[in-house]
Amino acid sequence: MTAKGIISSKRLIGFIVLFCSVTSVIAQSKAHKFSRFAIIDPTYSKVDPSPKMNINESATPWIYGASELECWRLQLLRKRTVDAKLKVNYPGVYHQPYTKGEFRLSLKNPQQLSSIKFRAVGDGKVIINGSYIASFSDQPDEQEIELEKDLMVQRIQFEIATKNDPVALIMYSKALSTSLNNWEWRSPDGEWEIAFKHPQNTADVPPHRLENPTTKLNALAVTNDVLFDFGRELLGYITVVGEDKPVINVGESEKEALDVDCNQKEQSLELVKQENGKWRTKNPVAFRYVYAEHNEISDVSCEAIYYPATYKGAFACSDSELTKIWMNSAYTLRLCMHDFLLDGIKRDRLPWTGDLAMSLLVNAYTFSEPELVRRSLVALGRAGIKERDINGIIDYSLWWIIAQDQYQLYYADSTHLQHEWERIKETLDCLSARCDSEGFLISNAGTWLFIDWVNQDKWTALQILWWWAQKSGAKLARRVGHDDLANDLERTSQSLKAKLKEVAWNKEEHVWLSKNDPISEITRHPNFLSIVSGLTDLDEAKGIKNMLEKDEIRPVGTPYMSGFEVMAVAQMGNIDYMLKHVSEYWGGMLNKGATTFWEAYNPHETYEQQYSFYERSYAKSLCHAWSSGPAALLPSELFGLKPVDDGWRRFSLQPNLGKLEWASACVPTIYGNVVVDIDGNNLKISIPKGTTLEWNNKSIEGPKVLREKLK
Repeated sequence: MTAKGIISSKRLIGFIVLFCSVTSVIAQSKAHKFSRFAIIDPTYSKVDPSPKMNINESATPWIYGASELECWRLQLLRKRTVDAKLKVNYPGVYHQPYTKGEFRLSLKNPQQLSSIKFRAVGDGKVIINGSYIASFSDQPDEQEIELEKDLMVQRIQFEIATKNDPVALIMYSKALSTSLNNWEWRSPDGEWEIAFKHPQNTADVPPHRLENPTTKLNALAVTNDVLFDFGRELLGYITVVGEDKPVINVGESEKEALDVDCNQKEQSLELVKQENGKWRTKNPVAFRYVYAEHNEISDVSCEAIYYPATYKGAFACSDSELTKIWMNSAYTLRLCMHDFLLDGIKRDRLPWTGDLAMSLLVNAYTFSEPELVRRSLVALGRAGIKERDINGIIDYSLWWIIAQDQYQLYYADSTHLQHEWERIKETLDCLSARCDSEGFLISNAGTWLFIDWVNQDKWTALQILWWWAQKSGAKLARRVGHDDLANDLERTSQSLKAKLKEVAWNKEEHVWLSKNDPISEITRHPNFLSIVSGLTDLDEAKGIKNMLEKDEIRPVGTPYMSGFEVMAVAQMGNIDYMLKHVSEYWGGMLNKGATTFWEAYNPHETYEQQYSFYERSYAKSLCHAWSSGPAALLPSELFGLKPVDDGWRRFSLQPNLGKLEWASACVPTIYGNVVVDIDGNNLKISIPKGTTLEWNNKSIEGPKVLREKLK
């Protein structure tokens, strides 16, 4: 890769600046205006990041080895799950960040310097023009090394070693600034490659040590002086004020908080004494309710943790319940936005690629924070799959490739793709090597095939995901100019589709069977996955549509897969089914007191059953990112509002509101915001500059506000 291909988190800053330039559009969005009643987020903002953005945009950036910061943060998260006593099994192989490394810079035009000013994470030495100059130790402040008078610097190199941190450097000297694009990095066993830039922050700490800000919140209601209700799901540090150490319990539900004697706590509630009679939880906890018992408790509060974000996206419609579901879905994702897009905040405070397949879509229609998607993809895929599948799950290796394609479609991050390409290709090669002579992906005994929390045959669903991954791989290959490989992947995917249809397609009912056996059962997952992936053409999907609309077939196990299912039915033309299912399924959780959406949901479970999972009373996560699907599928399917070219450079509009009288949406893109309002027969859509709307067999270039009749 050349210096022009510099990998930089300055991309994030570019996105921020671009979005700030269109805040006037956001502020006037009808969708924002008419969804205000449903706001549940105490830090909600549609204009500026809230809490305040802690990135110092104009300062000289730090440099790291590519993927080193991301993998270090994942390593830290894994340690924190242990410290917090979270009951999470996190299989897979993950890259261990290097504690030794080198940075170097070569100048085309030598510079005469009398000193160099820098800050490094670790101890090390400075080499200039091939000669040792000085040693330095790890210090929190800027360091300066005096040079010989009239020293002409042509090459400078830092050799650095740390105890536990990733190696990092910032150069303040203008002539050698780490803002320059040709700084390189090398690990002890690696080759020189372009270093990765990360912006400074207002906390003045190296970027890998930066934590999300907190917002102090107080309980909204108190019951019997012992149960404190904060009104919505939160993740944060709880503080109790009292003379003596109190007895506390927390719960995502009231039932969990009141079950003080439960011997299966899902998270550590260890308290640390502070000054002035305050007791603070040692670790962040996920909760809505706090049980705190002591005679002299005067206050219970929370330092809630939030990633600085803006509700750039919005949705509202004539059905107030659907509007509320959209808002609660967005808030569900918001709580799971941290270093990465995490899957949940109570038990699984870690990223998983299957979850990412849904949460990156939701992110695109709500907060549009590409950096969190990029970080998740990098950290999860860095170690490759030669030893073990990503997250230890074979279908999650497939989702990783699919998610890489989706990330490009929504954000057009070609720099990321250039860096990740060899790893993507290696993953495809490893998966191909696991196929049988027919091209079917083999899931060996001992391999975790997940798909969903359901006990049924999953062979066909796996092959459909493998087909989807090959199609995604072909598109990724074309983006980086590997047309021969793209053609090979297209051919193998075509062959797989044909052979799969021979052995797993029910010709009488026109649906997919659960496996390659004519007497195997018909299940939902392969059928709706075949629609959303594009494997089954819509003109041959009537049997699938009829099957999914009926209750006879066993339901899916999670809101994660239910999101893909209703997306598929909507794409087959039954918008009213989607609206009804979203209202009954996600609305059913709201009716049971949810403020965020649950990891799994069965409307027939009793109050005593509904919070249990993994054979533990309260193991079910009540805030799970994979359950936030309505925030994406409502605007994407009601309006047919989807990117056609990377980054929304071209996008489609195919409105079908079903029974709704009106609906409005604001969808953020890297070009600006697509704002669409439909009221009866009237359409109004704002097309950002640099984009083209494909609608009604017409191509309409922005910037333009289009007003038309639908019929």
